[in-house]
Amino acid sequence: MQWIKSYKMEQPALCDRLINGFKTAKELGFAHAGISAKGVDKEWKDSEDVSLNCLPIEIYTEAVRAYREHVMSSMKLYMKEFPVLATSGAKVGFLEPPQVQHYEPGGAFFGEHYESSGLDIAHRVLAFQTNLNTVKEGGGTEFVYQDYISPAKKGVTNIWPAGFTHTHRGIPAPKEEKYIITGWLSYIGS
Repeated sequence: MQWIKSYKMEQPALCDRLINGFKTAKELGFAHAGISAKGVDKEWKDSEDVSLNCLPIEIYTEAVRAYREHVMSSMKLYMKEFPVLATSGAKVGFLEPPQVQHYEPGGAFFGEHYESSGLDIAHRVLAFQTNLNTVKEGGGTEFVYQDYISPAKKGVTNIWPAGFTHTHRGIPAPKEEKYIITGWLSYIGS
């Protein structure tokens, strides 16, 4: 658990704007069934996903900018704790847009997975997940080898290494919806 760090948003009300952005993007047709390395397989991952880049720009520009600033300031705090990440001289940042994910009651990313599990995504160094709402029963993220479940608390962002040592899966919330943003930080050059 020592490599899984949590950071609280200064303004958790931002979470509500991001959830509303997801709903607006869904109305505009940008939501799709959750995709994983197994493709669309609801027994493996049962979610609706929208790229953060698909939130309507005229409404959500400030919210997306504020969210990205939160992630980057959290990442800087993470890297202060683990300065070896900066010793290569390469910068760490976004290569892929984060995803807003919505899980209906009973839905989850059921399958155990890690975030750099293929040649096309091996560039991922760190993973992050922000809980956009609090889930009272279930809804957390289980880190298999750390024997740790991170609860779903609104405005909390977790950052962890993207490799197999941090294999994880979602815990279904039987009665509540769950909204998260998940994404990846990669080496992007020097």
